[in-house]
Amino acid sequence: MPESGPVSFKPGQYLETVLPSGKKCPFSIASAPNVQGVVELHVRPTPNSSDSLEIEALLNDSVPLEVEMPKGDCYLERAPDNTLILLAASTGITQMKSIVEHLLDDGFEHPVYLYWGVLSSSDLYLDDLCKKWDRENDNFHYIAVVSEPSSSPDWTGRTGLVGDAVLDDFDDLHDVTVIVSGGPAMVYATLDAFMERGMPRQNMRSDIFSYAPRPNP
Repeated sequence: MPESGPVSFKPGQYLETVLPSGKKCPFSIASAPNVQGVVELHVRPTPNSSDSLEIEALLNDSVPLEVEMPKGDCYLERAPDNTLILLAASTGITQMKSIVEHLLDDGFEHPVYLYWGVLSSSDLYLDDLCKKWDRENDNFHYIAVVSEPSSSPDWTGRTGLVGDAVLDDFDDLHDVTVIVSGGPAMVYATLDAFMERGMPRQNMRSDIFSYAPRPNP
């Protein structure tokens, strides 16, 4: 970050890069707020995407990036007074990384469960880090779920939809806090399923709720 002064944000927030064309592209902040002077982003190249090609060119040329931050109201400044379930689909793990690293630094008393759902086991690019969190913290639990096991013949872990994995593990969700990072269809399907299992509507948070609100029936 520039030396003009610190930039503050909350764990779970995102920023927007401003492209030369003026278009803004959102990226979750992967680092925790206590990391000074640096903001970590995970950039996934997307084939046949003009935005992705433009961002890659900016990074390859090492030119300064214009960003707007912080953005988003889905964040977690302190651990809740109940079980916390972090549910990430694909690259949604980036938002969860910021939250988990903040909680590990700040401390938490109640269990924290991180569920990471991907298509293929090769998409688990932070698997070693998540397993390290699990090994070193008795109250932290990491569950990886592969939805297309046919593409991962060597995978021996959990399979299916990541939201279903939570339902398999929890019979009652009336006293949990849930943060979900994924596409609108996945988030709203998870919301409906978790509410049927007893979760109060206000106990789930997601950027999707403000970014892509569900139309009223």
